Amino acid sequence: MKKIISIAVVVSFFLMKGYAQSDTPCNAPFLIVNADSCGFVVGTTDGAIYQNDAINGGTPPCAFPGSPDVWYRFIVPASGAVAITSTEGTITDGGMAIYSGSCSNLQFIACDDDDASNFMPVIDRSDFQVGDTIYVRFWKAAGAGTGTFNICAITSHSDCRSATFVCNNRHFPRNTYGPGSNVDAFSTNNCGITEYQSQWLTFTFLTSGSFTFTIYPDSLAEAMYPDYDWILFQNNDPAFCSVYNSSFVPSVCNASSSYGPLGSTGLGVSGVSNSVPPGPGNPFCPVQNVNAGDTYYLFMNNFTTSSTGYNIVFGGTATMDCNLTVDVVEHQKPELKTAIYPNPATDEINVETDISLIGSTYTLYDLLGNSLRSGILKEEKTRIALHTLSQGIYFLSIGRELKQQYKIIKN
Repeated sequence: MKKIISIAVVVSFFLMKGYAQSDTPCNAPFLIVNADSCGFVVGTTDGAIYQNDAINGGTPPCAFPGSPDVWYRFIVPASGAVAITSTEGTITDGGMAIYSGSCSNLQFIACDDDDASNFMPVIDRSDFQVGDTIYVRFWKAAGAGTGTFNICAITSHSDCRSATFVCNNRHFPRNTYGPGSNVDAFSTNNCGITEYQSQWLTFTFLTSGSFTFTIYPDSLAEAMYPDYDWILFQNNDPAFCSVYNSSFVPSVCNASSSYGPLGSTGLGVSGVSNSVPPGPGNPFCPVQNVNAGDTYYLFMNNFTTSSTGYNIVFGGTATMDCNLTVDVVEHQKPELKTAIYPNPATDEINVETDISLIGSTYTLYDLLGNSLRSGILKEEKTRIALHTLSQGIYFLSIGRELKQQYKIIKN
């Protein structure tokens, strides 16, 4: 085989109207961190200039910098895990770098050239600090020039600590974007899977019995299905994701080429081996027997880096537990209890918060990141007037070092 993503808004996959462009980080518009599927924003580098002085991030260490670049920014949601991905416009080979710090004192984090579809960039990490502002720089790679592109920020599930809890069949639309912060290269297991575009799922069984699953990839434009590899771990330790590393021995794994009429793979009656190495072979492993109370973690890898989605369909006699309140995300900062009501609101909202946040500042932003009003939480219940605002979506940020963000809908 070879190599061919809190404030969150759930949107369908479509291209959204572009934000105003910014040639400098301090004027960068905000990207919304989508929850389940990308709402791509149309961007352009036309009219921008290339600036590599310190206040504009210096010289990016990848993707042949030198072309005019533009900036975006986003606030890290409660998961601490975000993928920033891109697709082609008139730019078909892009570069991307991200920075933390303040807009006038940027701290470089990462740079990418070709890890998204085709020759476009993606940066996917689960180690962001909750509430931080991250600055995103984009340019045309491999030669001077300008043009259009599409960019999206989305909650990432590429590392174990940000695994998605599931208990039913589910479709994931375009939800695999990068390798995350951890390199899950499973060189020590019999499947020898190399990580490209990965996603982790987790589930717990309510009853014992047999267990199967089938992954049905969404088709590509050229009628070829992506090649999904996968590894299944069984571990009941709540700290599993904290101690997990790529030397862990899986219960079952399959790196067989899954190309075919449906491109499907998984656990099924046609399976003959619990460890299927790369190359042609049976895309299914045998049906498994599971016990009540057991928790499993499923690592999935889109080997073809197509950024396309898939359906996962569960089967067998064992039933999954849908009543669990599971959060496998390791938060970098503690969460504090805050209630905001009514929401949607017409004239005002009430903010009831943890006593430890009294004295903290709050700021209300519009969709472009413009600050509309701010103040101080002087008691456990604070009223914020909305009656002068237009109908639409706003974001409320609370806190100093620790920030909490909330989506507010104004009727």
